[in-house]
Amino acid sequence: MRSNLRTERPIGYLIHEVARMMRRRFEDEARTHGLTLAQWRALGAIDSEHMITQVALASHIDADPMTVSGILDRLEKRGLLERYPHPNDSRAKLSRLTPDGVEMVAAARHLGKTLYDAALDGLDEAERQALISSLSRMRDNLNNTDQMAEQQEAV
Repeated sequence: MRSNLRTERPIGYLIHEVARMMRRRFEDEARTHGLTLAQWRALGAIDSEHMITQVALASHIDADPMTVSGILDRLEKRGLLERYPHPNDSRAKLSRLTPDGVEMVAAARHLGKTLYDAALDGLDEAERQALISSLSRMRDNLNNTDQMAEQQEAV
């Protein structure tokens, strides 16, 4: 049993540390552009999900709608996005990037690729694919565990 703990702990620890370090490096760069990580994420989601509502955006970036409202207010004041009424729901607003917002997303994507390449430096293509496959399976296993627990609670 003890040997299992030794092999299991480092995996979780390393995943956490790599994610934390990538997030911190990205946040540091975002600050040089006067943005937070949440603002970067919102811009990226708006760029990739056309006609996204504030509620959907909140879910997409894992934030509450009130937080997203503040994020959108700040991004709109900076001229990075504009909000407009939803054509089918008068209560909802949609967001779209301005040309400056599109430039900011391009800068964020370039930064993300640079960080990603630095993190994977020295791994060949087979190692990269094995890493992606393994992490995807771990994520799916945890999602399935969550879904099974929810189903058991409903019974």
